[in-house]
Amino acid sequence: MFKQTLLIIAASLLLSACGKGGISDFSAPENTPVAQVFKEGCVRCHGSDGGGMLFGLMFALEPQGKSATELATTILSGREKMPAFAALSEKQRMALANHILALRNTEAK
Repeated sequence: MFKQTLLIIAASLLLSACGKGGISDFSAPENTPVAQVFKEGCVRCHGSDGGGMLFGLMFALEPQGKSATELATTILSGREKMPAFAALSEKQRMALANHILALRNTEAK
C-alpha cells in the first residue's frame, strides 16, 4: 500500500509539471546544441527518446506525417497541454523539429 501511495504521489508531481499549456519561459543561447535543448526543454514530459514519461504515450511526441516546419510551428505555438516555446529562435525550433523527426525515425528502425 505504501509503494502504491508513493507511486501516486510521484505521478501527481510529474503530471503537475507537464501538460499545463501556456507559454514556457525556457530559452537557450543560440549556440546550444539541439540535443541539449531537447534534454532541458522537452525530456521532462516527452522522455529522452520522445516516447513519453510515466504513462507512456500520454506525452509521446507525435510527429508522424508532420513536416519539420509543422513541428517547429507546434514548438512555437504549443498545444492544448504543451506550452509554447516562443523564446527559442526560428533556427532553434527548426533544429529541434529535425531532432524530433530523427528520434522517431531511429525508434522505428
